[in-house]
Order: sequence, then structure tokens, then C-alpha cells
Amino acid sequence: MKAKIKGKIVSKISQFFTKEDSNEDFLKRAYTIILNREVDSEGLSNWSKMLDKGLARHDLVRELIGSTEFSQKVMSRYSPEFWNSIHKVRSEMVQTLLPQAKTILDLGGANPGDPIGALLSFGYPYLPEKLFIVDLPPNERIIPISESTTKLMHKSCEIEYVYTNMADLSQFKEGYFDLIWSGESIEHVSREDAEQVFLQVYKLLKPNGVFALDTPNRRVTQLQCPYGYIHPEHKLEYYYDELIEILNDYKFEIIQTKGLIELPQSIKQSTFIVDEVSQNLSLNNNPKNSYMFYIACMRSNI
Repeated sequence: MKAKIKGKIVSKISQFFTKEDSNEDFLKRAYTIILNREVDSEGLSNWSKMLDKGLARHDLVRELIGSTEFSQKVMSRYSPEFWNSIHKVRSEMVQTLLPQAKTILDLGGANPGDPIGALLSFGYPYLPEKLFIVDLPPNERIIPISESTTKLMHKSCEIEYVYTNMADLSQFKEGYFDLIWSGESIEHVSREDAEQVFLQVYKLLKPNGVFALDTPNRRVTQLQCPYGYIHPEHKLEYYYDELIEILNDYKFEIIQTKGLIELPQSIKQSTFIVDEVSQNLSLNNNPKNSYMFYIACMRSNI
């Protein structure tokens, strides 16, 4: 699905170029159309050498629309109020949908602004006994930080950070967790790594333990960002039905789904309508047509 969509995007952009363009003219036009700026001397030199060695022009276009710079430009198009609105609805989700749990594993849950982590700072209404937070080492993040927390106490909750790729959960004890939470993190790993996550999460949950996640809905984000993803660190943004099918393949029993910010007009018009976001800042029962979706699933007793 992802490759098919990107192929259509490349074809659409390629209409702006002609075979008669020199490599320099092609690069100047590509940078203007895709990155909305003039090509820098280093980029012009490096890409020209690669084109001379046989790099196809449509492959160069693919590289530009998959770049961090392109994704960052998409994010900068929207005001801080837009992203704060997203945060508000996600906070409502954490505070009202996640079940009470004594032992929690939070995948991708580091919060540089608060050492207690994203889950508790979002207002999770229960205080667990033990909270593990898995996230990348600080120097491997897109915005590196110099200091890292390892262990701390928050009231009566013991919090422990584990710095590793979320696809490697081998150090945790099987059948230990009441709740495993992936708050907008599954889109940050490849499909292959995501499947490793699901395989391990199933084993780490207690019987009837809950695995819950939220993630952007590609049906909508492709309207917002047709040439890439909405965040420079995203590896794969999922369609709702696609992710449900994958979770079913890994033997999870789906117990609850919700949409976050339903956007029916954007879907109908095949255009991302920014104002529609502020008009629908709530949870809903239509995850397929929402900006994000929430899925809770259970490890069965079987």
C-alpha cells in the first residue's frame, strides 16, 4: 500500500519535469517543487554526481519526498495551536480509555520535559506500582539530549527507564505486565520491527492483560501529507483496517476501538481541512475516518 501510494506521488511530481532538462535544471526544479527552496551547492554537487553515475530521476524524487527536511516542512505548516489540539484529545484518551494496571510497560514513553514519562504526564488517572519506559538512547533521537533518567520514584510508583529499540524487549519477564501501552510510537518503527513488537508483547502480557496503542490514521494523513509522513521520524503510518488485521494475525483479541478527531468532510472532499480539526476535538466511534485511532486488545487465556 505504501509503495503504491508513493509511486503515484512520484508520477504526479514527475509531470513537472521534461526529458530535455539538464541535471542541474532538474535538481533546481525538484528542490523548488518538493522542498520549496533553492538547491544548495552541496546538494547540487552530490546529486549531480549520483545522476551522472546512473541514479534514475524518479528515484531521486523518492529520496527527496522521504527526507527529514520534507517531513519537517509539513509539520511547520501548522500552528502550535493545531498540535496542542492533538495533544488535548490524546490526553482525554489516556485519562478515560486506558485500564487500571499495577505493572505497565510504556513503549516510546520518554518525555524530555518531564522525568515521570509521557503516560503519567498525560494524566493517566491510576498510579501503577511499577512503570517501565522503553525509548531510544538519548543520543540516537532526532533531537539528542545529554542527560538520561534511569530510575526514580513518583509517589509510590517505581519508574525505570530502559534505553533500547522497542523491537527488542527480550530483557522483560514473560507474563509480567497488566498493561503495555504504545502511545504514538508504533509508526516510528518499520513493519518488520512492529511485528517483532507484537510477537513479544503478546508473551509479556499476563493472561487477559491489555495491549493498547494509538497512532495516526494514514487514510487522513495522506491528505495532509501526500508526499511523505507527518513526522520526520515516522517509518510507517497505518490504515485502521490494516493494523487491525495485523493484530489479529498475532492472536490478539480486539476489545475496544475509538477514533480521535473525526474528519468526515476531509474524507469526503479528499482534502485535509485544517479547521475541521478544531471543530471535532473529541473521541468518537468512527476510527476509520479520524485523524488518529485507538485500539485496545487482550491476550486471551488460550
